[in-house]
Amino acid sequence: MIWLAMLAAAAAVCVRLLVSRWRTSVDPDVGRWLRLGSGGLLTLAIGAGAVSVLTVVPAGHVGVPVIFGRVQDRALREGLNFVNPFAVVHRLTVRTETYTMSAVHDEGQVKGDDSIRVLSADGLMMPLDVTVAYRVIGVDAPWLYQVIGPDYVDKIVRPAARTAVREAVAGFTAQESYSTRREELAQRTTELLTARLADILAHHEGIDGRRAFVIDQVMVRNLQLPDKVKDAIEEKLSAEQHALRMRFVLEKERQEAERKRIEAQGIADFQQIVSAGISDPLLAWKGIEATEQLAHSPNTKVVIIGNPKNGMPLILPIDER
Repeated sequence: MIWLAMLAAAAAVCVRLLVSRWRTSVDPDVGRWLRLGSGGLLTLAIGAGAVSVLTVVPAGHVGVPVIFGRVQDRALREGLNFVNPFAVVHRLTVRTETYTMSAVHDEGQVKGDDSIRVLSADGLMMPLDVTVAYRVIGVDAPWLYQVIGPDYVDKIVRPAARTAVREAVAGFTAQESYSTRREELAQRTTELLTARLADILAHHEGIDGRRAFVIDQVMVRNLQLPDKVKDAIEEKLSAEQHALRMRFVLEKERQEAERKRIEAQGIADFQQIVSAGISDPLLAWKGIEATEQLAHSPNTKVVIIGNPKNGMPLILPIDER
């Protein structure tokens, strides 16, 4: 815009000078139109100049101003900003972006099979898909643009991610990567990728504690194993789950046996205590009490006293009709 403003201003000045110099030999109507044209050019120059000092940075982005090839240190925030009219503003996103390396043809940024072939700790070669979630730190965007460039993803994020994944998987067996320690593998990959990016950026001038990137998460997906290996792992996991279930059943049975033993011991203790307190005089006395209660009962009945002296009474109810 600034170049348009300068060109329009120069044209307006030239027209004004021509009209002033040749005003006596130029037709009055032509001179009036030339003066109007120069005024319009001057208005255009002023408008273009005003627009050239303003720029709008979209939401979720920062602006990196470059003046005659020199990157400015200050990043422009989203919204309306005043800038040098000769500055060219490059916009970088600070939103969380994802970079996918997948065997599926159209899933990742690179068409075709872009999966990573890795070697596990037990020597098994296997391909896997990886998605890296990252974002650029806004205040470091000018430095990143200057030392790496706008294609920083292809230059450092992609190669660093592929290296970090291979280093991480090398510390896990195929079974651990496939099932039991998959989350730990993803966490380890995230840590290695963060360290790898920091090491790459540390070799550039002006790093001064800058990080440039934040690796939010590395997602390990679609780990491919040979069918025989996959079946063997699944059978092993199934056997382990069956063993755990049987261990639970045995523990439950042991607890039930212990409960029954405690219950039987309680019954035996109760019987022993009761037996120790029962005597012949006590039984005779209880029999007398029961006979007395029957004697006072309004129901008709026959009471037969036992033959021994301490025999208990036999009660025969009589049906009243």
